[in-house]
Amino acid sequence: MDYVMIENEFANIVEDVSKAAGWTVDRKIVLAIASTFVASGKTFDATKYKNVLQEMKKQSTWMSPLRTTVGYSIAANLMEQDDAENAVKNLLTNVSILKEVKFRSGNFSYIGAQFLTEDEQDKKAHAQAARALFDAIRKHHPFLTSYEDIPYAILLSSPSDDVEMRAATMNRYYKELRTYNFNAGNELQWLSQILTFFSPQFDGQLVPDVVTLRDVLKKQSVKVKAMHYPLLGFLAILNLNKTQLQGLIDLYHELKDMKLLKWHREFVLFMAVQIAIYDMAKVQKSLSMTIMSSIELLIQAQQAAMIAAVSAATIASSSSSS
Repeated sequence: MDYVMIENEFANIVEDVSKAAGWTVDRKIVLAIASTFVASGKTFDATKYKNVLQEMKKQSTWMSPLRTTVGYSIAANLMEQDDAENAVKNLLTNVSILKEVKFRSGNFSYIGAQFLTEDEQDKKAHAQAARALFDAIRKHHPFLTSYEDIPYAILLSSPSDDVEMRAATMNRYYKELRTYNFNAGNELQWLSQILTFFSPQFDGQLVPDVVTLRDVLKKQSVKVKAMHYPLLGFLAILNLNKTQLQGLIDLYHELKDMKLLKWHREFVLFMAVQIAIYDMAKVQKSLSMTIMSSIELLIQAQQAAMIAAVSAATIASSSSSS
């Protein structure tokens, strides 16, 4: 892997995204978007990005989440579609459908709207299944489960799914991980949800795999914080071998020395995992484009959620001190 090439490409894309989004946009969002393009090897089209942002302004009110930090991340995902107008229109339709099934409208419903099925006939049924899964999860964790879980509930549900079984399995993963000194909280709940990505049935190997991943990373000086728990979930369900994991660790240590990430070290592991997963996809035919795009969106959703939470805390802190 050519680390110099990765660093140069990252620097160029960061600059392009900054110019296209505007210099007032949160630096963390710019870095998150750029890291996704570097990992996937896709070209960042500034003109297309600006078109999507412009379309978002046309179709949304000034209070819409599309006008906030999260909107810039969503715009980067919508660039994949040829028609910006329709892309935004479809997203807003999905948001409305989620609202119909009583999902709270906000940053996370807009992030989650990207996961709703593209089949027009099944959108409502998918939304209802997501709501049923959300409610089933909340039975196990009434105080922990909130609007932040909406994206996962949508991604992990389908009309034919056994939501009670999936929610119970998530809870079992959560409880078992707690016995291995994982911190209780939203991040651990997201990790437990990701572990049901391939099956709602409990897999006894996944928790030991997650624990091993965390311990190996920490032993080799990779900083694993609670915000990174969901990343451990992706690595576990994709079943990285020792060579692939070592490659990820080596990449992490190269990336953390990049000047652009000096003050944003929390993003290094996100970027390293994204690149590692795309490298895996090149050799593993079992990783379909559907799985890849879902994982890519979830990692982006995780980053956007993290940034949104930090932004909200900053605003709240500013309000209380003024």
